Amino acid sequence: MANSEVVLSLKEATLSIQEKELFSNLNLQVCSGEIVLVCGRSGVGKSSLMNVINGVYPNGDTEVRCEGLEILGHSLLSFNHLERTKYVRSIFQNARLSFAMLTPYEEMIFVLENFRFPIEKMKQKVKEQAEKFQIKALLHREFSSLSGGELQKVAFACANLVDAPLYIMDEPFANIDEESIPYFMEQIKLLGEEGKAICIIDHRLEYWDWIDCWYLLDDYGDLKEIKLPLAIEDKHLLENNGLLCTLPLKEKSNPVKNKVLLKVENVSICVSNNQVLLENLNLELHEGEMIALVGSSGSGKTSFFKTLLKEYPYTGKIEICGHSLSKMKTKSLFSSLGIVFQDPSLQFVSAKVLEELKVTFYTEIESVLENLLREYYLEKTKDLSPWLISQGQQRRLAFLTMTGPNKIILLVDEPTYGQDMKNAILIMNALEQLCKEGMSCIFTCHDQRLVRQYAHKVMKIHSKTMEEITNETKN
Repeated sequence: MANSEVVLSLKEATLSIQEKELFSNLNLQVCSGEIVLVCGRSGVGKSSLMNVINGVYPNGDTEVRCEGLEILGHSLLSFNHLERTKYVRSIFQNARLSFAMLTPYEEMIFVLENFRFPIEKMKQKVKEQAEKFQIKALLHREFSSLSGGELQKVAFACANLVDAPLYIMDEPFANIDEESIPYFMEQIKLLGEEGKAICIIDHRLEYWDWIDCWYLLDDYGDLKEIKLPLAIEDKHLLENNGLLCTLPLKEKSNPVKNKVLLKVENVSICVSNNQVLLENLNLELHEGEMIALVGSSGSGKTSFFKTLLKEYPYTGKIEICGHSLSKMKTKSLFSSLGIVFQDPSLQFVSAKVLEELKVTFYTEIESVLENLLREYYLEKTKDLSPWLISQGQQRRLAFLTMTGPNKIILLVDEPTYGQDMKNAILIMNALEQLCKEGMSCIFTCHDQRLVRQYAHKVMKIHSKTMEEITNETKN
């Protein structure tokens, strides 16, 4: 890249969130045709760095000081977020929060209008991008009905509607099924071949072993360049930052199947206009059992969870602890069943992280709660708003709030999304321990390594139904 033009030049950037400094004097340079990865422990500020560049920050809760921020020599410091979109196209970690309109079609038209695209060419442009990013069938569906993986595909399409010199992608494959990832990887490679500068933020290092350079953002806010292939000292550095971890070697034992906590018999699930989403579902969840629910993006995994929450109508029989779901009162249902949503911010009700824990663990003294936060590497966030911490931190907090007393069944939608490997193992080990103590859980997951390691049983949703598949542990 010696002869490549410098696209992004960030100099001496400092960011504070609610008066707490996240990083300081940070420098980053990305050239045309260059694809770089910014990795680091969950919560160190990777997504925040992206928000400094694209103009989401500063806002009312954040302060940014920066000596220079240029794209192709143009200073962006005086530009707002909308003005910067001509130079920087972004894919956010939580795609749901990045859309302003009701449907993908309306969102894409809205983007083109902002760029003064000729009206007569808008529909054709939307059609081309919808086909390219495999979202043609999603165009006129409301965003609220789309799965996390489907939303991520729409985010790709929206980011690529117009050309820009710099693309920043935060966990670009979040919630996308593993079968679809190679295709979207190729689209990123094509952008690089077209001379675009691309900055990737991700925890899954194995996706990016083909690019030239990684940057590690460490706990002290320092950005360190890491060349590939990895030198011994860089490997140790990544290990110390929780990014290179080996799954623990262990024998996975199946629980004694003597008590059924959840029974699903011949269930069909309907959504709007009496459309059948899933049919002839059969499932038994036993005490102490961990079931992985897998399937492609949009197959119906989250919809199955919503049905158990009585959000979708169904036919057939669902029993929780021997009680018919259809007859259970809301209070009784949620006293025994907990859920960690794919978007954890939907769960929060308090102004501060520590206060959020007090809602669940209301009988515990504050020192006990602070120890819990420390266990989940959240101690530095206790006085921050739950909505201002990172996506990975939000997920750990949401999970922690669902581990309180009296929960019999726990539904966890993508528990390790946004986590470095160390924290992913932390969550899965905690979930495993809860099940050993008598709880049961169903979790969705696109990481097959974790599915093989932790699930006693794997249920796959495809072709509108559910079936058990073989789960072989590979260490």
